[in-house]
Amino acid sequence: MAFDFDRFTRTTLAFNSGASTLTDASIVNGPAAFTYATADDTAADVAAANYFNPESAIYDLNVDDIISCICSDSNQFLQVATVDTTASPKTITTVAFTAAGSVDTANLVDGAVTNVKVDAAAAIEFSKLEVMTSGNVLVGSAGNVAAEVTMSGDATIIASGALTIAADAVTSAKLAEDTIQTVTVTISTAELLALATTPKELVAAPGADKVVQFLGAELVLNYAGVAYTESGDNMAVKFENAAGVAVSDTIECTGFIDATADTLTNAVAVKDAIVAASGCVNKALVMDNVGNNFAAGTSPVDVIVAYKVVTAGL
Repeated sequence: MAFDFDRFTRTTLAFNSGASTLTDASIVNGPAAFTYATADDTAADVAAANYFNPESAIYDLNVDDIISCICSDSNQFLQVATVDTTASPKTITTVAFTAAGSVDTANLVDGAVTNVKVDAAAAIEFSKLEVMTSGNVLVGSAGNVAAEVTMSGDATIIASGALTIAADAVTSAKLAEDTIQTVTVTISTAELLALATTPKELVAAPGADKVVQFLGAELVLNYAGVAYTESGDNMAVKFENAAGVAVSDTIECTGFIDATADTLTNAVAVKDAIVAASGCVNKALVMDNVGNNFAAGTSPVDVIVAYKVVTAGL
């Protein structure tokens, strides 16, 4: 481990002197710049005190001079910290070079500041982000880039953070299946005339291990000019088909289905209905004519069903 003067080169003018004012307003002596290369010594060796002690170097170096060192294991910049030519032996020390001042925008390459260069604890203030329109939000775009958008659809938001759900936006379809839901099903004239043969589905089969719990229904006859005729033929809500177990009390049709004006009636959930698991698990709810098919008539019926979907555990 030894300094080799043959590999020590001054790269600035001889007798470099004067003062330099840095961008942070500090003033330093005008430093000279040197290069030094060694294939034998490490960066730690070269940075050690008094490595540059030979007279050939010590009388050439001054405090604040900078040495670009190419070492056997890595490269580094050193700055002369002390020079004492009166000591015996003569001494010289160096420190790692740290650039003074600051780098301004003009000296930054566009796109050079990457994510990894930002400290994880930087806590960048929101005010430093691009200006956004009041009440807008950031959403990932189709190109996976944050984009400013106005919230729309079933809800809106204002600058205070208050979220408003649009009127009539919360429909049964948007509720959890185990909450009370409603659905409106229209039974057409043709379907009513064939209801004893082909029951009308009101709520679809809910899926494995689930049961539709019938809570009640409103029936609205929308009179269309020709009344139906019936002979004591009533209706009921059942599981799956005409042979299924009724979950509503009998719906009296006299005075309703044969009415000559818009008319309303209801279907009440039957009390103490006992149904085998095979007859209710994953079964649809249907409206059935429990007698014979109605005759004539031109009026559709709207059925508004209230129900829940529950897990049977059977």
